[in-house]
Amino acid sequence: MNLSKPVNPIRNYAVGSVITALILLSPVVAFLMVIAAEMLIDLLMVGGTSAVCVVAAGSIGLVLSRKFWRRPKVVHQAEPELVPGETSIAAAPM
Repeated sequence: MNLSKPVNPIRNYAVGSVITALILLSPVVAFLMVIAAEMLIDLLMVGGTSAVCVVAAGSIGLVLSRKFWRRPKVVHQAEPELVPGETSIAAAPM
């Protein structure tokens, strides 16, 4: 971080406004998610689906989402591979 460069106050206000908006709108988003879940449950019950099938489908969906939406593991290379006959791009030693 470069401390000699002055900070733009507009950028600070913009970031603060976005964070404030997210905090204030999060209960609205949670309420809409609850309404959507209730609608889905009512739709499944009207269709004649039992609660066991709903729980089984939800658990299968949870397992699949955790399996396929993982972050990729970072693989570190142990040693650089040297190619004979080619020059290195690294800086010269001092």
